[in-house]
Amino acid sequence: MARSLGCFNSNWILCATVAVAACSSVASAQSLAPGVRGVATRAPANVVIDGNLNEFKNAFCTPINYFHRDQKNRPAQFFYMWDDEAFYAGLRTLDQKRANHAPDDRLWEGDGVEWYFDTRRGAGFRSTKWTNDGSVHCYWVGLTKDKIEPRFCLRPGYLDAIPNVGVEVGARETDYGMEVEFKLPWKNFANFKVKAGEVIAVDAELCYADGGPRVDRYFAYGSPLSVQQPASLAKVALVDTLRDEHWAQCGPVMMPVRCDTAWSQRVKAHAHAQISLPPNHREQVRRVVFQLTDLQGKKLGEYEASERVINKAGGFAVASAHWPVDTAPPGGHHVTAIVYGRDGELTRIAPRLVSTAMKPGY
Repeated sequence: MARSLGCFNSNWILCATVAVAACSSVASAQSLAPGVRGVATRAPANVVIDGNLNEFKNAFCTPINYFHRDQKNRPAQFFYMWDDEAFYAGLRTLDQKRANHAPDDRLWEGDGVEWYFDTRRGAGFRSTKWTNDGSVHCYWVGLTKDKIEPRFCLRPGYLDAIPNVGVEVGARETDYGMEVEFKLPWKNFANFKVKAGEVIAVDAELCYADGGPRVDRYFAYGSPLSVQQPASLAKVALVDTLRDEHWAQCGPVMMPVRCDTAWSQRVKAHAHAQISLPPNHREQVRRVVFQLTDLQGKKLGEYEASERVINKAGGFAVASAHWPVDTAPPGGHHVTAIVYGRDGELTRIAPRLVSTAMKPGY
């Protein structure tokens, strides 16, 4: 039903010298600007906003909340695409308690997305102020109460941020949760000229209600500071496709990492690390190793991760590893996930030390 509003492989392939030189030339042409943390990939032709995320199968994705204890109601995926007409976002959730009972002007109080977007050029880009000349804080949801009835609204106090032309939201239910699509046409941003290579600023927040009022939230890039100021948003580049050379900068949001020590264990105390696996580009990841170093940079050990599927149909999976706590005492070491592809290292990722939920505290 849909409604619309308006197992790692460690064998690496060695490249010939000529091929490496050619790749280096392409990488230089396709490299990302400093500070860019994510990309939006070019959309296929004729995107239909109906809640079916098939058009997003090759899109850039930021998995979120894969490490929450409620594995049936918290993990989600945000997808990002663009073309000459619009910016497109997709959301896939694991959610067995879906509902949004909020009125049309307070959509953040139920299951839904708070969306942060900045296209301003010059000194105003990612400033500390939301303005009505190219930045927008808005909300899009797939539900009215517990029914599939998509809705959209602008942030109270900023109702003139954009002319609200051609905005569409579509949604559908799945066996494991929901899929929601969002279309935001560029004509709402008169001073922005879209083309490949342009950099905008984005944050995506998922609000959780569990059938009632909002009880939780999670940010793909930033934190609750994004509500106050666009300076908290991430720089996102418009590209044709995700390339291997993009992984070094984009890896931390493509494959977030979490480290913790389980409160109940049958063996002598171990610490555990988990890393989210990217749903759309899973085949590029051949191996993940968690490297431990002391505070002077000395290597303490390396631990290879193994895969665990959260939900196969939705492409939700993590890889995890563990080690004795005596190997690396809490507060006395760093953890780095090293992700390898077919030709070698793709990216390095550290745990994200940012509060993202309803109250401060990691």
